[in-house]
Amino acid sequence: MSTAHLPLFECLSRLLNPLGPSELHGLLCGLLCADPALDRDRWFALAREELVESGELTDSVRDLLAKLLEFGATQLNADDGSVAPLLPDDDAPLRQRTAALGAWCQGLLYGLGLGQVDQRGQLSAESQEFLRDATQIAQVGFEIDEASEADEIAYAEVVEYLRVGLLMILEDLCRFAPSPRPH
Repeated sequence: MSTAHLPLFECLSRLLNPLGPSELHGLLCGLLCADPALDRDRWFALAREELVESGELTDSVRDLLAKLLEFGATQLNADDGSVAPLLPDDDAPLRQRTAALGAWCQGLLYGLGLGQVDQRGQLSAESQEFLRDATQIAQVGFEIDEASEADEIAYAEVVEYLRVGLLMILEDLCRFAPSPRPH
């Protein structure tokens, strides 16, 4: 993860405990794939319904969720395909990064489900395979204290696979999105 996203990650970690920032970002990515026009009011309503036990969002959480929505929408709309899961910095232990990767996948799958992606159009065979893989990655764990160079390389490859898979799903859903109606 780029260190430019580290402040957002740390703020999310503090304010949304026990929900992790990676899972929340995955959830948002899934929702934005299903509904690229997701607005702040709908995002807040979903956050209240799905994420907050009391049903109320404090001003600081609302501000942070608004920033995350802007961040997620900007990432998914970037022409350079630079979207990436929001994960701990590369200096974090691999065990922590792997757990966050699994949580991101859980969030993505949940967001796609909430967005009723199965009713929005046929996903390509590649996207369907990616979702099966994401389901398995969501259950991943890393039990070794010290990561080898091969472990780090494998982790980086999985992160890249998730990034590309997210773009495939987005492309599939955009292809099947209803065309704007003429007025």
